Amino acid sequence: MNTLTQLTPLYVAVLLAAALMWLWQVAQAARRSLWPRLGVLMPLGLASLLAAPLLDVPALFGMGAAFVLIAAYWPALRLRRPPGRWARREAWLIFAAALLWAVGAVLGALPARTPFNDTQWILASGLTLYAAARLLSVLLYPRRRPATARRVPDPFLRRWQGTLIPDLPDLELTLDVNAARLLNTSGRTLHLAGWSPASSNAWLRARSAAGAPLSTLNAGETAYLTPWSPLDAGHSSGLRLWYVRDGEDATYLFRADWTGSWARPGEAAPERVLN
Repeated sequence: MNTLTQLTPLYVAVLLAAALMWLWQVAQAARRSLWPRLGVLMPLGLASLLAAPLLDVPALFGMGAAFVLIAAYWPALRLRRPPGRWARREAWLIFAAALLWAVGAVLGALPARTPFNDTQWILASGLTLYAAARLLSVLLYPRRRPATARRVPDPFLRRWQGTLIPDLPDLELTLDVNAARLLNTSGRTLHLAGWSPASSNAWLRARSAAGAPLSTLNAGETAYLTPWSPLDAGHSSGLRLWYVRDGEDATYLFRADWTGSWARPGEAAPERVLN
């Protein structure tokens, strides 16, 4: 099996199904402003699986299978920056060029039946798949609504409404000596209402790195909860933060509870357990 026409329909169907499933995963991640850092391994893996029978190189099959499994089950998602002004045009141009290259390589490979044409078509197919993923990532990136597009209710009223706790946290907590940091990992804009230490009844404002009050936290940005000292035994049991997801009316609650306390100077650090 060393020509394009000798690929079995079942083998081609399996590779095509894997490509479509990966594009669907990329599309779902793009809606949350995420992109797989190891996403390039999927086009490389499928191209290797396609090249293994065409070029009669069995080693490519094992390498391709490994790349596909890594890209599918360990994508290493990361937050993406909003696409630039010309990002859509560039994505469309790259995808169109790759697709034309793939189609031209197929038309040239079928009559010639040469390994060079098969190799060219394999490379073009992998590039087309990667270009399609980048295009989906740009087209499906959530658009931010203007600040005046919707009215956010009084943040203080959120304290007395029913709250929801999301299955997956929208925020990532880091404790410093004199503050707590919250990183927005949700991929969407969050409207911060107020926060309180778990051991007291307070209603405090989140702040920016410069110390200014912060009510809107965009994807990938960090808010600071001050004054806060994990060394204070009275305030070292947890915290609560109320917020609203952009485009939704429900009030969400981020809660972090832990047992144990931070070590004071000269003491051994006990183990910190998060619920």
